[in-house]
Amino acid sequence: MKEQMLKLKEAIHNTDDPEELAKIELQLDELRKQNPDAFAEEILAYAKDTANRAENLVLRQKFKEVTLVISMAYIAKEYFKKSDTWIYQRVNGNIVNGKPAAFTPQEMEIMRFALNDISQKLGSLSASL
Repeated sequence: MKEQMLKLKEAIHNTDDPEELAKIELQLDELRKQNPDAFAEEILAYAKDTANRAENLVLRQKFKEVTLVISMAYIAKEYFKKSDTWIYQRVNGNIVNGKPAAFTPQEMEIMRFALNDISQKLGSLSASL
């Protein structure tokens, strides 16, 4: 069922023809009737994937402004011990090894720490001027 759902998902994204969408809806309804539990699991996985993609898009938008102000290469080197390419792949969601690069939850914690640390350094500098 997973492969069928994936094909139908791609078909939905690749058309805006009402007749084609109606055919896809009928196929989805047939899959739901054949195995309601498996269908529900696939829909839930699809919803989670959509939520993750939306979250990554929001994160990328937030990073756009930050990357104009601070050096991501500095953060990559000093806080992650990685290259600037590595961090930009994650910030931009580039495809790496066949899937979009993203920060892991642990890497997000490091990023939070880095941004807070830089914020404190800037704050102490501005206070001393």
